Amino acid sequence: MIPAAPPLPLLTAVTTLVTLESLRLWGTTGTVAAAVPALCAAAAAGPLPWWLGSRRAATSAAGALVVARLVAPFPAARTVPVVALVTGAALAALLLVVRRCTAADATGGPESAARAVALGVGADVALRLALDLLDPVRRGGFTGWLIALFVAAPLGVLAWRADREATGETVADGGAEPGLLGPALGLYAVLLASPGLIAARAGISPAAAGLWIAAGTVLAVLLLPVRLPHRAAVAVLPVAVLVIAWLPALSPVAALAGVAVLPALLRRALAARLGTGRGPLADLALAGAGGALGATLLVLPDGFAALVVCAALAALGLALAAAFHPAPGDPGTSTGAGTGPAADRFVPLVVAALLLAVPPPLAAARPAPDPLPTDTAGGVYRLLTWNVHGAVDRDGEPAPEAILEVIEESRAHVVVLQEVPRGASGAGGLDLAAWLERHLDVETVWARAADRQTGNLVLTSLPVRESASGGLPGGRSWARVEVGLVDGEQARVVTTHLDGGSDPDTRLEQLGPLLRATGDDPHTVLAGDLNALPGSPEIDRLRDAGFRSAQDENGDPDRDTAVSPARRVDWILGAAGVSFADFRLTDTRTSDHLPLTTTVFLN
Repeated sequence: MIPAAPPLPLLTAVTTLVTLESLRLWGTTGTVAAAVPALCAAAAAGPLPWWLGSRRAATSAAGALVVARLVAPFPAARTVPVVALVTGAALAALLLVVRRCTAADATGGPESAARAVALGVGADVALRLALDLLDPVRRGGFTGWLIALFVAAPLGVLAWRADREATGETVADGGAEPGLLGPALGLYAVLLASPGLIAARAGISPAAAGLWIAAGTVLAVLLLPVRLPHRAAVAVLPVAVLVIAWLPALSPVAALAGVAVLPALLRRALAARLGTGRGPLADLALAGAGGALGATLLVLPDGFAALVVCAALAALGLALAAAFHPAPGDPGTSTGAGTGPAADRFVPLVVAALLLAVPPPLAAARPAPDPLPTDTAGGVYRLLTWNVHGAVDRDGEPAPEAILEVIEESRAHVVVLQEVPRGASGAGGLDLAAWLERHLDVETVWARAADRQTGNLVLTSLPVRESASGGLPGGRSWARVEVGLVDGEQARVVTTHLDGGSDPDTRLEQLGPLLRATGDDPHTVLAGDLNALPGSPEIDRLRDAGFRSAQDENGDPDRDTAVSPARRVDWILGAAGVSFADFRLTDTRTSDHLPLTTTVFLN
């Protein structure tokens, strides 16, 4: 009979899950300038053991995390300073729990802690897949509170069990090496274990991306006792990061490799001794602050290029620290099995295998999606264009359900969206394109921006005769679709999101390739966020090209289409062969832009 698993590894896994949730929440609300509270809170990992003792410090930090997780579903508790403090406290709690888990067994402790972190990451991915990649920590109402209870209750029970079974009050020997958990979790949250990002990069479903990540978790559990040669393992992680960034077709394979290898590097790092020479309390404080800094550098940057650079540097630093600072008697190259108890090896393997089995039944259990309208008799169709602001509403909350509701109520045959997130950290890793596809029976055309995580999206249930997409100067993009109407006519719709700012030169430069993409079809409609005001050189150039404004001809020309600041920058423009009727602007707080809807007639 297999004995029950000890509480410390399970506590480590659940604390990892909650810390990942906190990091994603911080990534959607915080800024680099506001990261100081997070660093200070994480640095409390040093003083806490001095005040409370090693055992009580870890238990108290986990208990505080239980309270934070229970109040997180309430929007009033998600202000930037509070989220920063919670993120730092979560990292501090994880460091203290991992330190205790590592010190629990001189030989199996680092391996047990690294395995628990890997399983915590796998459980986080499985939970998010069950929620359609909607971040659990941001789910409000009864559902959000129930999820919070589902996560917080085991965390509290395991902390209590670990406290009851622990002995001794001294701070464990060791250095600042647990601080490497910060950049490791940042890598997990943003790149390696982000189903939305992997799905968008590789052109697969988030469920399929989840399978690759879960397979990496299983492989990580299997590889940990083997102790792979570290020179090979050190090379894998930076390569995996760069492959995900630049080679879309290989992104799932790279994610699997990174998820499989990172726990082995963590095991090596946790067995290292990276000390300040000023005692374990100073080492823990440095570990907390350093871990928070490494995590926030990865989570907070908006630009994908900066993210890749930070991720590659963090991966390289983690790998080098693991390779060149071994603990005494831990060469890291043996091939023997782990020395922990049977449950510490067998139970995690079963859990990892269960995580691998989660995505397929979830996908099969979802109800069949409803299509957009398809009745276009008489050469008439309805068009919606909307800048969805990264799927985050004006209160800073992810709002895919509200976006879906606006789309369905518009009764539009063709929907074009801008600033659509696909795995972006600002939307908590949500892939809005895949999410809408699962809820609407539509064909999609995707045009990514330079950051590779946002872009323009076309949705329609009409027959798609032809589609295309392309890039524009300044890292912008366009998407084009030609749809068949009931009576045999063909309509062309082009969408884009031009560059912002007060200088029109970049937008004027972008209009050249954009007008070539629209072509000379008289039934063309150009719709999107042009970041150009009425009477601007950009709009004058489009009028000179033969385009006319639906809002000017059939709506209120003086009404703004965006808020903060109020301005009219979103447009529906038609070529000579179309006319417009029933133009509407829908009042909603779902985005900082308003949806524009109109009926298009083919003349």
